[in-house]
Amino acid sequence: MNKKTLRALKKSIKKWEKIVAGKGKDKGGENCALCKLFAEDECVDCPVYIKTGECGCGDTPYIEWRSHQSYHFYTTEEEAFVVKCPTCKELAQKELEFLKSLLPEEYQK
Repeated sequence: MNKKTLRALKKSIKKWEKIVAGKGKDKGGENCALCKLFAEDECVDCPVYIKTGECGCGDTPYIEWRSHQSYHFYTTEEEAFVVKCPTCKELAQKELEFLKSLLPEEYQK
């Protein structure tokens, strides 16, 4: 994994650490460093795509997270895509662990 990709992956992991902690928000590709780096090229070379063979985070815990979010009633956009219940936290944690699993071995704890 090159340095640019590693930096983006680490930033994406930080995003999900904040979400799990209840201090962050998922704005999809808008606040995903990996998407910003790879989405324009249909995700080719993204570590998520390399692992799953799917564009748009298909076949990852992210899909279940986004689906679950539709069960919550939001009155404003600011309330959306944050941890609202234990299931949200569990799904966000799964996404976080998935992203961490993509780190090169020497960075995994």
